[in-house]
Amino acid sequence: MTLDRVAIIGAGRVGLTLARALIRSGTIVNVFGREVPTVDQADLVLIAVPDDAIGDVATRLARAGTITGRHIVLHTSGLRDRSALAALEPTGAALGSWHPLQTFAMPTDDLDVLVGIAAVIEGDGRALEAGRALAERLGLQPIVEITAAGKPAYHAAAVFASNYLVVLAEIARHLGIEAGAGAASAEMFRPLMQRTLSNYSHVGVASLTGPIKRGDAGTVERHLAVLTGDQRTLYLALGREALRLARQAGLEPAMATAIERLLTAG
Repeated sequence: MTLDRVAIIGAGRVGLTLARALIRSGTIVNVFGREVPTVDQADLVLIAVPDDAIGDVATRLARAGTITGRHIVLHTSGLRDRSALAALEPTGAALGSWHPLQTFAMPTDDLDVLVGIAAVIEGDGRALEAGRALAERLGLQPIVEITAAGKPAYHAAAVFASNYLVVLAEIARHLGIEAGAGAASAEMFRPLMQRTLSNYSHVGVASLTGPIKRGDAGTVERHLAVLTGDQRTLYLALGREALRLARQAGLEPAMATAIERLLTAG
């Protein structure tokens, strides 16, 4: 499959990062804003705009007559599937989604941010073939094919893995300040989080530590005594998940029952 010419619609962080990486690979790339470009020479059109704008871009491309049956059109949404490009169905183009599983919260010139991350693809047969070729060209690995129905659960997983990690870090920082750590609280938990992620990458669920894993109901009770509001609610919900994992790892039933009482009583 030939992907020597790529048109990218969307000049945000994702679009520009992909453009720079493709140019480095020897690909001819044209980057556009959300305007409808002329893509006659492109082999692949990548739509890298916010989710709610994908359908509008597809509609305007269809009206302009710039997409034909020889084109492959992929969007980069983690949530939406090929149906977001439904306006292009009559053109006969191959349609699908191609999501690089990475966070692009900050501008970066480090093109290796794409190397070794998962590429999650979905769509028509020819679109899937192009998605694999694009991932291989940019060094993404593994390449994971999912169904349209699976995309919401996949995207929710990404939110837990990335967005809520920031939320947890902020909760830890605020509690550290309440405990009297002051300005040091902004940095003191980072090595702990990084080490935990490193441990998880090596041994998975066995990296779980802490009072619930040990069956220390007294410690959990003291935590709950100082937590209020949403922080307490979140602690209880996450604690129940930690308890489930601890039970799988062999936590003594009596210890598990004592902790369960605390976590379900609220």
